[in-house]
Amino acid sequence: MTIKLITFKTNHTLMAEIECTDEKTISLKEPVQVVVQSTKEGPMMGFVPFLDYATEFKTGIKISMHDVLCLTTPSRELENQYNQVFGSGIQIASAIPKI
Repeated sequence: MTIKLITFKTNHTLMAEIECTDEKTISLKEPVQVVVQSTKEGPMMGFVPFLDYATEFKTGIKISMHDVLCLTTPSRELENQYNQVFGSGIQIASAIPKI
């Protein structure tokens, strides 16, 4: 499984570990809706669990690819934030700048 941003034709964006079950369906494990919140420091990204009351939240919620606009790779910072909450807690280090 790999962590992806899933943008739907309705313009909602989820982030989850995905698995392609076939060419028409994907399975989303521990999906969260990505929301932008206004703060004094400027816009901040946040997560809202998506269907966390469903039994399939941990095992995989099946979604039709017909409803998906695109699948994209999250930024490293966003993926690290997701992993802190739902993943192993391991963060991917940024490249060390040359001195």
